This record gives sequence, structure tokens and C-alpha cells, in this order.
Amino acid sequence: MKLRNTRNQARRAAFTLMEMMVVVAIIVALAGASIYFMGGQIDEGNKAKAQTGVKQLSDMVMTFKAQHAGVYPTSLQDLLLKDDQGRGPYITKQEDLIDPWGNQYQFDPAGARNNQNQPDVWTSHPTLGTFGNWSNRWQR
Repeated sequence: MKLRNTRNQARRAAFTLMEMMVVVAIIVALAGASIYFMGGQIDEGNKAKAQTGVKQLSDMVMTFKAQHAGVYPTSLQDLLLKDDQGRGPYITKQEDLIDPWGNQYQFDPAGARNNQNQPDVWTSHPTLGTFGNWSNRWQR
């Protein structure tokens, strides 16, 4: 009798293939669900980063104006340069002029969307729309 119990215990010491497949299926389902829900968070992070980039560039444009007798830069590239009097650069890296999706931030020194009060700085995304320094929200 003792021999028979020992043999059953030895035979049942490992998991069966079916048990392993169930565990793997559960892990795959949980991983798939988490990737699905986290995908939206990446978009939200990129939106926030783009909004921050627009606001920072707009602030740097206003700083440029304050230090250059009320004259705005002609392009965002001017923020990377040091002038004759040693003022600047206002932005240290070329990457600061690129939005999270790899596109250049846009700049209009005429400021048509800001009623000519200050230059327009914005970024656009095909599905999210446009975000600029004239509004606090994305516009489609």
C-alpha cells in the first residue's frame, strides 16, 4: 500500500501541459489588456509634451522680444543663436524645436491667430488636431 502512494505522488510532482497552457493564456490576456489601456496614456503624454513645448517656445519668443527692443524673432531658429551683444541663445538644442511626433514646431511672426499681439507658435497632429499659443486646448 505504501508503495502505491509513493508512486502516485512521484507521478503527480510536476504540472501537466494543460495547466501550463492555461497559465500562459492568462498571462497573455493580462499583458494584452494592459498594453491596450497603456496605449492611450502614451498619446496623452505626447499631447502634454507638445503643449509644454508650445508654451516654452512662446515664452522664449517673448524673452527675445524683451531683450531686442520689442523686435520678435523672424523664425524659431533665431532662438538658437547668440547675437552681437551676447544675448542668447534662448534654446540650447535643435531638438527643442521638434514636437513629440518628430515635426518642427510652426511659427508665424505676424501672429494672425493672436490678433497680431504676439507671434503664433503651434504644432499639428493628423488625428489630434492643432495646439497653439492662442488657445488652451487642442482644435480639430
